[in-house]
Amino acid sequence: MISLRLRDVWKRFGEYSAVSGASFELEKGQLLALLGPSGCGKTTTLRLIAGFETPDRGEIEIGGRLVAGPGVNLAPEKRRVGMVFQEYALFPHLTVLDNVLFGLKSRDGKAKTRAETVLEMVGLKDAGERMPHELSGGQQQRVALARALAPEPDLILLDEPFSNLDAALRVRVRAEVREILKEAGATAVFVTHDQEEALSLVDRVAVMLEGRVQQIASPHELYFQPATRAVADFVGDSNFLPGRARGRVVECELGELPTQRPASGPVDVLLRPESIEARPAGPDAGYRVVDVTFFGHDQLVRIRKLDTGLVFDARLWPSYQFFPGQPVEIRVAGPVMVYAQNEKETTKAPLR
Repeated sequence: MISLRLRDVWKRFGEYSAVSGASFELEKGQLLALLGPSGCGKTTTLRLIAGFETPDRGEIEIGGRLVAGPGVNLAPEKRRVGMVFQEYALFPHLTVLDNVLFGLKSRDGKAKTRAETVLEMVGLKDAGERMPHELSGGQQQRVALARALAPEPDLILLDEPFSNLDAALRVRVRAEVREILKEAGATAVFVTHDQEEALSLVDRVAVMLEGRVQQIASPHELYFQPATRAVADFVGDSNFLPGRARGRVVECELGELPTQRPASGPVDVLLRPESIEARPAGPDAGYRVVDVTFFGHDQLVRIRKLDTGLVFDARLWPSYQFFPGQPVEIRVAGPVMVYAQNEKETTKAPLR
């Protein structure tokens, strides 16, 4: 069952086009991230879904109902949508239980039972009589989520929900939120500019650039098979090398490599740092370590090809201790993605 569907949705503010023909759909129980840089249109898209903005063109369906389109524009409160805001928007003068009850139409015994049920679901069973200021940031986040879940909406919308948390807490809370949403069978859309957050949290990711949805895919497909050079450039760390493709192979400075898709002519070759293997070698090796950034669980090793000066990054297990100036040999693992060189240039330059 499709819980959310956007068809060719546009929104302009004066001469500025914030959303340009957004089209995607989300099945019931799925989690989707709208991922993109600031100003790409992702928050405007969320506001269009919620009903806080009216599309200039296109249609939006929620739970099989048309909520926005030609001659139709349901008010936010009639869309069966729950919102979790960046600042949580809890009422400081109400208890935790009353904050959750606020999202329900009644205050009778049935409503109280529902509020207590969702508080138990988010791990705050005994916190109902506490005040918001008595809770940690992660607990406040869970109260906001409980309030959104209480009316059993068709869709949950979350706008940068973890941005106010410190890094360590953010990782734990987003895992908890994913577990809660999955347990509740909720359908949800997250807005985020954090790539790690998007790739680790959801079932599908929609990349937005300059008001357009460039690709919708699973996190794995998005990272290893970006549809365009622009998406490849934006998502994750990238090495781009010029090359010439012939069918299923491409010739570049690192040799002849297999490609994921057939191509021909001049191309840019995408090499993720994880796809480059390196190991210590003798003094006659054609590569040297330039720099090493050690993270414990892995290390980012910058390497130079001596005969051409090409510089690229490899992300390696800490099996070997690398150091600047060290001779190494390299190998590229697996087929690579290639993009025609006439694709639009992006803000990142190739590592040279």
